[in-house]
Amino acid sequence: MDDTIGPVVSTEWLQKNLDNPSVFVLDIRKVEDYKEGHIPGALSLTYAAWRTMENNLSCQLPYKDELSDTICSSGINADTYVVIVGNTDTERQLTNATRVAWTLKYAGVKRPAILDGGYKKWLSKNYPVTTDWVKRPKSNYKCKWNENVIANKEHVRARLGTAVIVDTRPERLYKGEASDPMLKRKGHIPGAVNLPYSLVFKKDGTFENTEKLKSLASKAVGDARNREIIVLCCNGQFASSWWFALSEMLCYRDVKIYDGSMEEWCRDEKAPLVESTGDK
Repeated sequence: MDDTIGPVVSTEWLQKNLDNPSVFVLDIRKVEDYKEGHIPGALSLTYAAWRTMENNLSCQLPYKDELSDTICSSGINADTYVVIVGNTDTERQLTNATRVAWTLKYAGVKRPAILDGGYKKWLSKNYPVTTDWVKRPKSNYKCKWNENVIANKEHVRARLGTAVIVDTRPERLYKGEASDPMLKRKGHIPGAVNLPYSLVFKKDGTFENTEKLKSLASKAVGDARNREIIVLCCNGQFASSWWFALSEMLCYRDVKIYDGSMEEWCRDEKAPLVESTGDK
């Protein structure tokens, strides 16, 4: 596989490379969607297989043994070029794909990619679809856990004032002008900058162009590619949009997701919060 192929692939590229044995198409839509039609050769492994609830938090990484079983049973190896295909009708569906990409990276899969525009874009091009159920031989991959892509509450607290904390929620939630039923308190972590997840995508479900993402990132986190960046949202899912943009598309080298995100932070009455437009 050409190392110049990036983390976002077009439908045209995928159509030309469907028969490439190095390309692994992973369909994360619901099983009923997959049964109605999917890209030839795509393996069905729904988004639900890539997340779990732990400590009453709504979106957490699966246990390592469970995630390892999922990856091995699917046939994925560390060097597999996994192209993730999802639905793109809602922001939640869009971040399903980026969250799975992050989870694969955590498990040591080197180059997860996302099909730009997802299955809807594939259909719009009148490219082939099938209803055949795909099975792949298991792999013997031993996951090499990449702890550098994840942050817990203690790490975030310890890095306040040092790391760049990026709050990817909508501005009204960030400022504390609105509340979310998932969260026990309002506001944002002191010093956090606001970079809403919606800015990563265009209205048609494709990624925003790289130059615009670069400009947004530069204003929010600067241009130093080695500085630690911790992204968060309400529960850790939507933050994956900016993790993917910053880490995979823009090549910032130290980007983590705070997996518990504000759902966990706001439960701790001792964890500081501020309300306002500015950093404090």
